[in-house]
Amino acid sequence: MPKSVTRQATQQTTRATTAAPAQKPKTPAAAAKTTAPAAGWGAKGNTGALKITAARIDEGVATTPKLALPAGYSAKSSQYDNTLKDTVHGKEVTFEQSAQQIEISGPGGKKFSIGTDKKAIDEMFGEWKSEVKSAKSEPENEFLNLSWDSQSSVSGVGTAGKLMSVSLAGSSYTGGAHPNSGTSLATYDARTGKQVKLDELLTPQQMNALVKDIGAKLNKLKGPEDVEGQSFNWGGPDELKSTIAENFALTTDKNGKVKIEIAWESGIHALGPLSAHFTVDAPADKAFRAKIGLE
Repeated sequence: MPKSVTRQATQQTTRATTAAPAQKPKTPAAAAKTTAPAAGWGAKGNTGALKITAARIDEGVATTPKLALPAGYSAKSSQYDNTLKDTVHGKEVTFEQSAQQIEISGPGGKKFSIGTDKKAIDEMFGEWKSEVKSAKSEPENEFLNLSWDSQSSVSGVGTAGKLMSVSLAGSSYTGGAHPNSGTSLATYDARTGKQVKLDELLTPQQMNALVKDIGAKLNKLKGPEDVEGQSFNWGGPDELKSTIAENFALTTDKNGKVKIEIAWESGIHALGPLSAHFTVDAPADKAFRAKIGLE
C-alpha cells in the first residue's frame, strides 16, 4: 500500500533511506552518457524497452475472492472474528475485529502466511483495553469514542511463474474523526514466502525509465469528477519510485503474456478508493523470466 497517510491499510512496511554522497559536477558529455539509459521506453539504445499500455485513475486492479496460485501450491483461509465489551461511565463500549489470514503451502510442505496475524490482533486488543482502563479512572469525556472496529481481507489478483500477487484491504476506526481504510497490492515469491519489490525484478535502467514515464503520464491524468493525477504523487521522484516498487501485481493472460499492474491510492480521505493505475507489458527476456521462475 502506499505510504501511511489519511487512508491506511492494515499492512505496514518500514523503509530505510540513505542520503546519496555528494558528487562532482559532470561535464555535459559525461552527464549525457550517464543519463541516456534512463530515458523513456522508446528511446534509442534502450534495449530494455517496455510499454505502458494503459494509464488511468480508477478503482484499481480487478480482484477475485480466490487467490491465483503458481502450479503446485495451495491456499487455506482462516477468519478471525472477535468482539470485546466493557462499560465506561455507565456506557457500553465495544471493539469488533474481523481479520483474514491466508496460509500458502508449497512443494515439500513449506508454508507462509499472508494477511493479519494473531499477534497483530492481540496488540490491537491490548491497546483498546488500555484506553478503556484509562478512561475509567478519568472524568467522563463526551468526545471520547471507545467503540472501535478493525477489518482486513486478502483477495487474489494474479500470478506469473512462481510469483503471486494479492490485494490487501483494511479498515479501522479507533475513535478519531474518520476511519482509516485502504487497499494495497503485494507480490510474493511462493518459493521463499518473501514479498518482492518491482525494482528487484527490473534492471536499474528499466526501473528508472518506468518511474520517469509514469511520472510524466501521472501529471496529465484526469479521473472521475476531475480528480488530477498530481493527487497521487506527494513526495517527488524518490517517493514515487518507492511507491511503484511496492504497489504492483503480476498477471498472465491466456496466451502466456505477463503484465505488470501498478496501482496505489492517494491517501486523501475524500478521494476514497480511487487509484492511479498503470498497466505495463512485462519484459520477455530470459533474465526477467528467470527471476519470476519461468526459466
